[in-house]
Amino acid sequence: MSEHTELSTEAGLNQTTLVLKQVTADVITVEYNLLPDTNPGSYSNYIAIWQNYDNIPYNQAPTDPPKPIEGSSQRGTVSFPVSLTQNNYIIGYSVGPELATPSQKYGNVCSTVYVPRIPTAKALTESGGHLESEPSDYFFTGLTVGAVSGDVVTVKYSIPPNCQPKTNNAYLGVFKGAAGYNLALERAVAIKNNDESAWVAITGKFLAGKRYTIAYFMSGYSDTTPVLTRMAATVPFTA
Repeated sequence: MSEHTELSTEAGLNQTTLVLKQVTADVITVEYNLLPDTNPGSYSNYIAIWQNYDNIPYNQAPTDPPKPIEGSSQRGTVSFPVSLTQNNYIIGYSVGPELATPSQKYGNVCSTVYVPRIPTAKALTESGGHLESEPSDYFFTGLTVGAVSGDVVTVKYSIPPNCQPKTNNAYLGVFKGAAGYNLALERAVAIKNNDESAWVAITGKFLAGKRYTIAYFMSGYSDTTPVLTRMAATVPFTA
């Protein structure tokens, strides 16, 4: 018998987050915080870094090979060697493996942090070797619930710039109660455009007073057996 794993969305995160812990001229260290009960090692999660401006080049090889996330912990840190006096960098967290063509190869990257080049190492020395990024330098895939009735719920998704949800077979899934990696979906709705942010109407029979959870999956849509391990964000609603 398989064990059902539910996400405690009330007590834990509802987004996959990636934040800076330390920035020096030579090293960037980031901390990831994942959805409750996810198993990043088993689900082929990784972190990658690109020399680029403030967006992920989703089909371009990273500056260094992606770093796999090992084990089952939902929190950890990863460091990358950099030349911050010469280059801009963007780091991305992926909730699943690299994707095959025609999908974007790194289409499971759902959260990013951008670190711009600094003029000289002196700026770091004067700040004690630690710089904090501005809030706008972070991006986490997220969901917002709009209208709710017994027949339809509308939800807005937001994903990183350049990510193409239709190309990557991204989808929205609806769970009765909490979301879970081994729980049956009430509904699975494919994202039918490549917009980075859009409203989607999900139709169904939603029982009054009952709690549901919508999850955004970066890839893996199927009419019969959608992949549940590539969950990037969740949001609850009550019908």
